[in-house]
Amino acid sequence: MNDIITSLSDAFRDRFSEETLMFFAENGWDEQYGGLFEILEANGESKDIPFRRVMVHARQLFVFSRWAKLTGNDHFIANADKIFNFMTSAFWDLKNGGWFSKVNLDGSVKDQKKDLYAHAFILFGLANYKSSLNRKTAQTWIDKTLTIVEYRFSREDGSFRQELSPGFEDLSPMIRSQNPHMHLLEAMLYLLENDRHNPRYLTLVNRLLNLFENKILDNENKLIREHLDQNFEPRLVNSFIVEPGHHYEWAWLLNWSDKIYKSKKYGALTKTLFNKGWRIGWDSKNGGVFDEFDCENNQVFLSTKRLWPLLELIKALSVISSNFHGDNLSLALEIILERYIKPDGTWIERFDQNWAVIDKTMPTSSIYHMAMTILELEARKLKK
Repeated sequence: MNDIITSLSDAFRDRFSEETLMFFAENGWDEQYGGLFEILEANGESKDIPFRRVMVHARQLFVFSRWAKLTGNDHFIANADKIFNFMTSAFWDLKNGGWFSKVNLDGSVKDQKKDLYAHAFILFGLANYKSSLNRKTAQTWIDKTLTIVEYRFSREDGSFRQELSPGFEDLSPMIRSQNPHMHLLEAMLYLLENDRHNPRYLTLVNRLLNLFENKILDNENKLIREHLDQNFEPRLVNSFIVEPGHHYEWAWLLNWSDKIYKSKKYGALTKTLFNKGWRIGWDSKNGGVFDEFDCENNQVFLSTKRLWPLLELIKALSVISSNFHGDNLSLALEIILERYIKPDGTWIERFDQNWAVIDKTMPTSSIYHMAMTILELEARKLKK
């Protein structure tokens, strides 16, 4: 089984590195206006929208930084530097601080709101840029971004504001969403892994883990609802939604936390969350991962199958040791290579339940999920 998984993992890595990422490196940058395209067609042309999102740039900053380090490819190094320079010149709010979510093609600000989800990925991208390419100037931007997170996004209940106005008023005071907190934890764990005794990083990591354990997680049912109200109760109209892909991501993050802290605190919870995500998310008839589950009515809510949940399943499976899950890991990798990512490096973003293609365009933000999954598969080989 391990030989099969290794072979499939190698095929995925090579297809991504030699085809997908090269395809994006050659076609993903807007030479006319600057910045990264949001959506590409299989022929390399952009099916673009007339603005740029900072979140997409932050994700690709991570990808090109890590692959530049792994491969030494000068093209990847140049791309990482170009993305960093564009981000810091186009999206930073010179007046108030923080990062604008969107800018127009002419460089004017389209969306002045400050978004926690984007700030989380900015921290993650900057941290990888610094550590992978030894770009020490990134630390200044990390520190500035963390100050905004700590003093502008922070709430007294331990959570973080989801969205702020240009003047830092809370635009979503009645909502507590798990997703931006999850990715903020991801960014902080990476920072902490590279600076183990930094008190600022330790404080934020511990705060986010406590928030998850005590307020975000439904401990009775071991479910992670996407949206809760201001009291962390499931009283919003969409509080019934659970995304299996996020169960897999949280399982992986808790496992990573244990590695950094050299503990086994989350070992049981990691497996419980993963197994719950498997039961509610895996299509036992056709294979693949459903997008959304209705936890109130105990049924699939959205039966489409985007690329990223299956990638997160693979990433989580890579850190869960079990003969049963070893079979599932090889099956999931086969589906990735046979259904989603084509030999030429282009990919299918979304299928219906029966594997009919729904979306033929390629959102470039998905490259982040591919890269994260491959890095974990590579780490898995080193443990064998």
